[in-house]
Amino acid sequence: MTLDKLRPSPALTVGSWTALGLLAVVILVGGILLFPVSASVARDNPEFADLRTPLLGLALAIVVCAETVLAVTALLVGYILQDRIFDRAAARAVDLLVLTVLVATVLTAALLPFIPGPPPLALLILGGVLVGIALTLVLSVLRSLLRRAVLMRVELDEVV
Repeated sequence: MTLDKLRPSPALTVGSWTALGLLAVVILVGGILLFPVSASVARDNPEFADLRTPLLGLALAIVVCAETVLAVTALLVGYILQDRIFDRAAARAVDLLVLTVLVATVLTAALLPFIPGPPPLALLILGGVLVGIALTLVLSVLRSLLRRAVLMRVELDEVV
Protein backbone atom coordinates (compact mmCIF):
# COMPACT_ATOMS: atom_id res chain seq x y z
CA MET A 1 0.00 0.00 0.00
CA THR A 2 1.48 3.34 -1.01
CA LEU A 3 1.29 6.49 1.03
CA ASP A 4 -0.61 8.26 -1.75
CA LYS A 5 -3.56 5.94 -1.18
CA LEU A 6 -3.67 6.98 2.47
CA ARG A 7 -4.00 10.68 1.66
CA PRO A 8 -7.36 12.27 0.92
CA SER A 9 -8.04 12.89 -2.74
CA PRO A 10 -7.54 16.42 -4.03
CA ALA A 11 -11.27 16.52 -4.86
CA LEU A 12 -12.14 15.73 -1.24
CA THR A 13 -9.75 18.42 -0.05
CA VAL A 14 -11.19 21.01 -2.43
CA GLY A 15 -14.69 19.98 -1.35
CA SER A 16 -13.71 20.47 2.29
CA TRP A 17 -12.22 23.87 1.56
CA THR A 18 -15.33 24.86 -0.40
CA ALA A 19 -17.65 23.81 2.43
CA LEU A 20 -15.50 25.66 4.99
CA GLY A 21 -15.44 28.73 2.74
CA LEU A 22 -19.21 28.72 2.31
CA LEU A 23 -19.68 28.36 6.04
CA ALA A 24 -17.25 31.25 6.58
CA VAL A 25 -19.29 33.43 4.19
CA VAL A 26 -22.53 32.54 6.00
CA ILE A 27 -20.98 33.42 9.37
CA LEU A 28 -19.56 36.67 7.97
CA VAL A 29 -22.96 37.67 6.57
CA GLY A 30 -24.53 36.80 9.93
CA GLY A 31 -21.96 39.00 11.66
CA ILE A 32 -22.72 41.88 9.32
CA LEU A 33 -26.45 41.44 9.90
CA LEU A 34 -25.92 41.80 13.64
CA PHE A 35 -25.65 45.57 13.20
CA PRO A 36 -29.12 46.25 11.74
CA VAL A 37 -30.75 43.56 13.89
CA SER A 38 -29.27 44.98 17.09
CA ALA A 39 -30.36 48.50 16.06
CA SER A 40 -33.89 47.23 15.44
CA VAL A 41 -34.05 45.41 18.76
CA ALA A 42 -32.71 48.48 20.60
CA ARG A 43 -35.31 50.66 18.87
CA ASP A 44 -38.19 48.26 19.64
CA ASN A 45 -37.08 47.70 23.25
CA PRO A 46 -35.65 50.98 24.53
CA GLU A 47 -35.28 49.59 28.05
CA PHE A 48 -32.54 47.30 26.69
CA ALA A 49 -30.90 49.84 24.36
CA ASP A 50 -27.97 50.30 26.76
CA LEU A 51 -27.14 46.59 26.33
CA ARG A 52 -26.72 46.91 22.56
CA THR A 53 -23.03 47.80 22.59
CA PRO A 54 -21.76 45.11 25.00
CA LEU A 55 -23.90 42.39 23.43
CA LEU A 56 -22.91 43.42 19.91
CA GLY A 57 -19.26 43.47 20.93
CA LEU A 58 -19.46 39.98 22.44
CA ALA A 59 -21.35 38.63 19.44
CA LEU A 60 -18.81 40.06 17.00
CA ALA A 61 -15.94 38.61 19.03
CA ILE A 62 -17.63 35.19 18.85
CA VAL A 63 -17.99 35.64 15.06
CA VAL A 64 -14.24 36.35 14.84
CA CYS A 65 -13.56 33.18 16.85
CA ALA A 66 -15.78 31.13 14.53
CA GLU A 67 -13.99 32.52 11.46
CA THR A 68 -10.63 31.71 13.04
CA VAL A 69 -11.71 28.13 13.74
CA LEU A 70 -12.75 27.72 10.10
CA ALA A 71 -9.49 29.20 8.79
CA VAL A 72 -7.34 26.98 11.03
CA THR A 73 -9.41 23.93 10.05
CA ALA A 74 -8.85 24.76 6.36
CA LEU A 75 -5.13 25.08 7.08
CA LEU A 76 -5.11 21.65 8.76
CA VAL A 77 -6.92 20.13 5.76
CA GLY A 78 -4.11 21.49 3.60
CA TYR A 79 -1.52 20.00 5.94
CA ILE A 80 -3.18 16.61 5.58
CA LEU A 81 -3.13 16.87 1.79
CA GLN A 82 0.55 17.83 1.81
CA ASP A 83 1.37 15.06 4.31
CA ARG A 84 2.53 17.70 6.80
CA ILE A 85 0.02 16.92 9.55
CA PHE A 86 2.85 15.65 11.78
CA ASP A 87 4.85 18.88 11.50
CA ARG A 88 5.25 21.21 14.45
CA ALA A 89 3.30 23.82 12.47
CA ALA A 90 0.26 21.54 12.54
CA ALA A 91 0.62 21.11 16.29
CA ARG A 92 0.73 24.91 16.69
CA ALA A 93 -2.38 25.20 14.49
CA VAL A 94 -4.20 22.73 16.74
CA ASP A 95 -3.05 24.76 19.77
CA LEU A 96 -4.59 27.84 18.15
CA LEU A 97 -7.78 25.88 17.48
CA VAL A 98 -8.06 24.85 21.15
CA LEU A 99 -7.36 28.39 22.34
CA THR A 100 -9.91 29.90 19.95
CA VAL A 101 -12.66 27.51 21.01
CA LEU A 102 -11.84 28.21 24.65
CA VAL A 103 -12.03 31.98 24.08
CA ALA A 104 -15.36 31.59 22.24
CA THR A 105 -16.69 29.53 25.15
CA VAL A 106 -15.67 32.17 27.68
CA LEU A 107 -17.23 34.90 25.52
CA THR A 108 -20.44 32.90 25.28
CA ALA A 109 -20.50 32.48 29.06
CA ALA A 110 -19.94 36.24 29.38
CA LEU A 111 -23.26 36.77 27.60
CA LEU A 112 -25.25 35.27 30.48
CA PRO A 113 -25.34 38.29 32.81
CA PHE A 114 -26.61 40.46 29.96
CA ILE A 115 -29.56 38.26 29.02
CA PRO A 116 -32.71 40.09 30.05
CA GLY A 117 -35.01 37.91 28.02
CA PRO A 118 -36.86 34.69 28.64
CA PRO A 119 -35.28 31.71 30.42
CA PRO A 120 -35.13 29.62 27.21
CA LEU A 121 -32.60 32.11 25.81
CA ALA A 122 -30.40 31.69 28.88
CA LEU A 123 -30.74 27.90 28.55
CA LEU A 124 -29.68 28.16 24.91
CA ILE A 125 -26.59 30.11 25.90
CA LEU A 126 -25.82 27.62 28.67
CA GLY A 127 -26.10 24.87 26.06
CA GLY A 128 -23.62 26.78 23.90
CA VAL A 129 -21.22 27.02 26.83
CA LEU A 130 -21.51 23.26 27.45
CA VAL A 131 -20.87 22.54 23.76
CA GLY A 132 -17.84 24.85 23.90
CA ILE A 133 -16.48 23.09 26.98
CA ALA A 134 -16.95 19.69 25.35
CA LEU A 135 -15.26 20.84 22.12
CA THR A 136 -12.35 22.31 24.06
CA LEU A 137 -11.85 19.06 25.97
CA VAL A 138 -12.09 16.88 22.85
CA LEU A 139 -9.70 19.14 20.92
CA SER A 140 -7.29 19.03 23.87
CA VAL A 141 -7.30 15.23 23.77
CA LEU A 142 -6.79 15.24 20.01
CA ARG A 143 -3.95 17.75 20.44
CA SER A 144 -2.21 15.40 22.87
CA LEU A 145 -2.69 12.52 20.44
CA LEU A 146 -1.17 14.59 17.62
CA ARG A 147 1.81 15.49 19.78
CA ARG A 148 2.31 11.83 20.63
CA ALA A 149 2.08 10.88 16.96
CA VAL A 150 4.64 13.56 16.08
CA LEU A 151 7.06 12.14 18.66
CA MET A 152 6.47 8.60 17.42
CA ARG A 153 7.10 9.68 13.82
CA VAL A 154 10.34 11.42 14.81
CA GLU A 155 11.47 8.26 16.58
CA LEU A 156 10.47 6.13 13.59
CA ASP A 157 12.35 8.42 11.20
CA GLU A 158 15.47 8.04 13.37
CA VAL A 159 15.15 4.25 13.32
CA VAL A 160 14.66 4.09 9.55
